[in-house]
Amino acid sequence: MKKKIFLFVAAAMSILSVTSCKSDDNDNSEIVDASFVNETLQVTYNGVPVIGKNAHLHFDKAQGGEGTLNVYSAIDMSAVAADNQTSSVLYGPGVLPGTPMLTIPVNVVKEGDNFYFATSGSTEYVDYELDGEINGSVLSLDFSNVSLKNKVLAGKSYKPAPLDVGYTAVTGSVYVNWESTAKFDMGFGAESGFPAQTFISSLVLNSPFIPMGNTQMSVYDIVTALLKNATFTADGNITGTYVDMATNQETAIPVGIAQYVAVSGNEIKLFLNPEMIIASAMGARSESGDQSYELDTAPLLAYAMETFLPMLSEGIPVEYKVENGMTSFYLPSSILLPLAKGPLYDLTSDPNFVPFVEESMKGMEGMADMLEMIRPAIASLPSVLEGTTLLELGLNLVDAE
Repeated sequence: MKKKIFLFVAAAMSILSVTSCKSDDNDNSEIVDASFVNETLQVTYNGVPVIGKNAHLHFDKAQGGEGTLNVYSAIDMSAVAADNQTSSVLYGPGVLPGTPMLTIPVNVVKEGDNFYFATSGSTEYVDYELDGEINGSVLSLDFSNVSLKNKVLAGKSYKPAPLDVGYTAVTGSVYVNWESTAKFDMGFGAESGFPAQTFISSLVLNSPFIPMGNTQMSVYDIVTALLKNATFTADGNITGTYVDMATNQETAIPVGIAQYVAVSGNEIKLFLNPEMIIASAMGARSESGDQSYELDTAPLLAYAMETFLPMLSEGIPVEYKVENGMTSFYLPSSILLPLAKGPLYDLTSDPNFVPFVEESMKGMEGMADMLEMIRPAIASLPSVLEGTTLLELGLNLVDAE
């Protein structure tokens, strides 16, 4: 099932390939109308190259070079269209965080064989300067002095929160806030079962059942081991260091992979580069073997497509709070609650769900022994999802030293 999901996501997020540069072939034409992408578009953001963008430039030589520049990114959804014929284009994040389509008036001047323009401006979230050049068929856009207007998080650097096993709760690098009127049945009846919050944070996330090299690790441990630090910069990027699982080497998070803007006192919008998502999805594919039981994941994938793909351009709403020296960044219940009570509930209510999970667990080292203990909990998951009133999920972070 994992392989199918990753393939589906990768196909869904195929980057639009359009004509690299199209303009009037007649050198005597007064109108220049050209599109640039891939090898004909070079974009830098405060000195760092950025990929996955598109640009369109239109100007009139007869009017002193006055024209309009559009900078954006686009995703071709025709690969997953129902009839496989209808072309559907979805806009991704723009070059400036919070602005999917940047439209700028420009005054283009010709010097020798090249064209140049320079301008500065301000969007809802950032101030910027821009220098542009057309050299042959290549458009170069140099965005400089890009700076967020709201710098509430600028300069803050974090690392995963350490594991804290308390008397009443377990906390770690993963943030979960789950409230439900139903409990997970641990074999003694649902009434005496575990609350959703306790079951997830103390048992599921803290159990070392995931193979990592020659050992078994918990979800808490994996997040802490892989994410070394993350920094929110003043120009709207999220940089940092992570461990590349393929090489086991610490690797810098590329500039432009993740951007953010602060929209209120406790909310940011997160923008992810679609090309990164494709690379991650393809790299994470693995052969899981044949399964005797099949699950219908189409409704879940349809919900994800409808809900999350538009957020590529609009931004993913992420809330955050600071408590006891720990900062939690998380997806709000407004996004996750419909997911839990809709497609996830339908998926877990499928008669094949429990046998599917059992078969999967039997093939995982260390999990077969736990199967008898948590089988009732797995069966009670639909009731817990149906009774969910609040669901938040994200990361717990502390200040990096």
